[in-house]
Amino acid sequence: MNMRNYQLSLPGPSEVDPQVVQAMIRPNLPHYGKLWMDIYAGILEKLGKIYRTTGRVFVLPCSGSGAIDSVLCSLGARRGIVLSNGTFGSRLAEIAGHHWSEVKVIENRIGQAFRVEQVRSELKSGKYDLLAIVHGETSTGMLNHLEEWADFCEHTGLLLFVDAVSTLGGVPLDVDKLGIDFCVSASQKALGGLPGLATIAVGEKGWDHLAQEQEIKSWYLNLRTWDRFCREWGDWHPYPVTLPVHLLFAFDKALELVLAEGMEKRWDRHERVRRELQRQLLSLNIPLLIERESDRLATTTAATLPEELSSEALQEFLRENYGILIAGGVGPARNRIFRVGHMGYSAQSWMINRVAAGITDYVGRFASGDRRLKKQVTALSV
Repeated sequence: MNMRNYQLSLPGPSEVDPQVVQAMIRPNLPHYGKLWMDIYAGILEKLGKIYRTTGRVFVLPCSGSGAIDSVLCSLGARRGIVLSNGTFGSRLAEIAGHHWSEVKVIENRIGQAFRVEQVRSELKSGKYDLLAIVHGETSTGMLNHLEEWADFCEHTGLLLFVDAVSTLGGVPLDVDKLGIDFCVSASQKALGGLPGLATIAVGEKGWDHLAQEQEIKSWYLNLRTWDRFCREWGDWHPYPVTLPVHLLFAFDKALELVLAEGMEKRWDRHERVRRELQRQLLSLNIPLLIERESDRLATTTAATLPEELSSEALQEFLRENYGILIAGGVGPARNRIFRVGHMGYSAQSWMINRVAAGITDYVGRFASGDRRLKKQVTALSV
């Protein structure tokens, strides 16, 4: 078995601080009772500070997609608009299609920001309950700005759902200030934890619009069920399922580190590292997928290799020669697009400079006629 220690410069999961891993190495505890409740309450308090909300927050044992599924099914048979300009916008629409009575997808090309007029015209022809958007589209490295949409939803009465799986903890986000009704994220990205936990923040207006518990076609993901257990079993077991306590030990430490750094400093660090990597890629004449700098995501960079180079070959080169893992693209051009994650603990200059050095080495060797690389690209393209 290959137990090599790789540097995870992926759009997720990200590298974790050694202190986070160390937090798991402790005796087991039951997921209920006084000893556990002190830890659990602390996690929810920290999470509320990171979401910047005084509303309800939840931690569910599942992926970020599970959190999306939880909110959308708990809303019941709604009529909603989904904004999609990438793979995860499409996934959001697909999940909504399992629960809502009508899903209107407004689909833009890669890198194209949405305009309020696109949604306003839909409201003239139909009545909708909410608007859903992916904050950080890691399939393209696109940041979808929220301020205009928050203002639009406030004035039109639409509920606002935000997928912040790849942004919470790495990109400026203030749930209460923006008036976001539902915001979801996950443990393994910019929050710096290990995979396996999803987080949800729900505003009071959003909560009031959830379906009734018995009308929601789920039990495990039913937010009304989670709330009922919180009310009825709140002093010792305020959730309906067994919790993975060791993942939560690690998550507690990750959240502690986020708050110790300070949100503004953390956001600045992610933005600085993004600029460092992208400046080096552009110096190699490797174009970024997102052209306008203000729309580039601070936690993930997507770039396009020249036609003669292969993303899969680049990934293999970095893995074998540098011990670095990056991601390929998604969609039709996936073998020319590569993606680098710089989020959480991975958003450090020394890590991203290693990635840039490896890419520089790969491009240089190919340009100098390294036959092994040319054979590798040819084999992968067959």
